[in-house]
Amino acid sequence: MSVIRVIGVGAGGHAKVLMDILRQDGRYEIIGLVDPRLVGQSIAGVAVMGGDEQLEHFRTQGVTAAFIGIGGVGDNTLRRRVYEQVRAAGFAVVNAVHPRAIVAPSVHLDSGIAIMAGAILNPDTHLGANVIVNTGAIVDHDCHIGAHTHISPGAVLSGGVRTGVSAHIGVGATVRQGIVVGDGAVVGAGAVVVRDVSPGAVVVGVPARPLRDVAKA
Repeated sequence: MSVIRVIGVGAGGHAKVLMDILRQDGRYEIIGLVDPRLVGQSIAGVAVMGGDEQLEHFRTQGVTAAFIGIGGVGDNTLRRRVYEQVRAAGFAVVNAVHPRAIVAPSVHLDSGIAIMAGAILNPDTHLGANVIVNTGAIVDHDCHIGAHTHISPGAVLSGGVRTGVSAHIGVGATVRQGIVVGDGAVVGAGAVVVRDVSPGAVVVGVPARPLRDVAKA
């Protein structure tokens, strides 16, 4: 089996998790990290070798694969921008799927997917590019998760849920079957969503309602 040389773009806690997954996969050699904030440091035994200028250097060295080591807590804008920058630079963005995740054979994965330990993805679910399904999250059958969305640890999406692009489902949140969560919407930690969420809205509570309404109460 040939080894795929890969770089990480972003070097925070999310990068540590992805490096652990890729090492367990066994097909990847992580040769360096790119993060202008942490140049010269070592993260989980891998050197941070520079900022964005290093992308061209790695390409000239024949490296064609990367992972996005940037998470997202309520705002996936940076993660999306970096993903698009890396793709534009000519890199394939690899999928990192933990060996202790359960992914049904009929699940469709686009590029740059991160699926953490204990996550469950049931049949005929579709994940768009650059999606995170974090530790212990459940995405049931026939869900459609828009690109650059983050499903946080312990969140549960029932069957047929749809999210737009760059949505965020908070830690331990529950989304009822058939619900639509719009582009850029944020579902707060522990919320229980029983109605569709408008694009850009922030909803919290049980049952979930717009944050502005909660603040007025």
